[in-house]
Amino acid sequence: MQDFEHGAAANDDHYLPARHRTLPIPESVTPIANYPAKLRIFQTLASRYWQVRCYFKGKTYTQSLKTTNKSAAISQAKQFFHIKTAELYGERIVVKEDRAVIFNDLVIATLAQQQARVERGELTALSLAILRSRLSKNIQPCLGAMPIDTINYQHLTELVNRLNKRGLSPTSIQQHIVATRKVFHYAHGMNLIPSLPRFPSVKIKNQPRGSFTLTEYRSLVTWAQRLTGTRVPTEVTAKSRRGELNVEQYGRISRDLAWLIRFMVNGFVRPSDIKYLQHQHVTVVRARHIYLRLNLPETKKHDKPIVTLQAAVYVYERLLAWQQSQGFGKPTDYVFLPEQQNRDLVLETYRWQFTWIQQQAGIGRNAANGQNRTLYSLRHSALTFRLLYGRKVDLLTLARNARTSVEMVEKFYSSNLAAEMNIDVLQGRRS
Repeated sequence: MQDFEHGAAANDDHYLPARHRTLPIPESVTPIANYPAKLRIFQTLASRYWQVRCYFKGKTYTQSLKTTNKSAAISQAKQFFHIKTAELYGERIVVKEDRAVIFNDLVIATLAQQQARVERGELTALSLAILRSRLSKNIQPCLGAMPIDTINYQHLTELVNRLNKRGLSPTSIQQHIVATRKVFHYAHGMNLIPSLPRFPSVKIKNQPRGSFTLTEYRSLVTWAQRLTGTRVPTEVTAKSRRGELNVEQYGRISRDLAWLIRFMVNGFVRPSDIKYLQHQHVTVVRARHIYLRLNLPETKKHDKPIVTLQAAVYVYERLLAWQQSQGFGKPTDYVFLPEQQNRDLVLETYRWQFTWIQQQAGIGRNAANGQNRTLYSLRHSALTFRLLYGRKVDLLTLARNARTSVEMVEKFYSSNLAAEMNIDVLQGRRS
């Protein structure tokens, strides 16, 4: 009675029976559009995270989505549905006897097969998500209702033409062809088709990657430092805002944006690495050489450590000192924007901040090829600077350290810099 005398409300969480805390909050229950009605997300008093629930074969499956963001929860609920469907139905494709097996019938089974590869460590979860997106958004609307054994070269050519009309690049179209071929490979393996159809070829012109000059790079760092704390115009944030972006919190240039720019140029990392990089992945090495060893999660089938340049040590130690003063810096804390657990939002935040910094610095498209520069261009700059200014660095060493292939370095970097890389030879004289 003492609590009531001090004004506590009888319906406070403290007074609810424990079992009630696990029940869905009625106003939070949300069905997923264009999915079965029994697929829903909800919240409970027992957890701050969204939950997903669905019914399969008379059984209820519930799972925490480990996110407080509703948009992210909806996206993850869809993935949950596809994975669970594949687990329960993927091994056997069941269709009505009065119709043939169509392309859509095979997509779930193909995704189940790829999910098994993720679980074996042969494929990243990100790669699976990209495959699922390409199939659902662009391929299934075109081929989904067609019997798998009737799809031929003409139909596949029509798919390519449709993708081209939608403005996809030749590279993107080729990636969609690869996704389509995976479904046919599964069908062939299940003896549903006697052979694979012929696929149209798409000519891809190798373009040098967009990068920055040394002058542009220094200007970016200067402007990022100069504009720290200033608000980004809403026309910039609105263009790329996704989900429930907290503009009040992230609508200003982050203190660590300048550190991010320098870290990427001296660390050879991809923007996707920034999402998941934690302090436990970073080791400061002080031996004959001083550098960071980055034991990042696997990316693009590469899992070897990355070795940074010495300047990255300077950046990291100052960033860490700042974060520790703010209560972060623990091994499991993220290196960049650690307070934000929605890591997709982190990358989105940096993207439009970086866009505005470029605008303020007067940096437009790449003069060599007319390409827009993005966060990814910082990685390209890291590789380009090593090729131009490194002391006879060999391509194999550079490729392995950057978690890429010699072919990719040769195709997109060194072939376009051959003359500049050998300027000392070209301008040298015989003694």
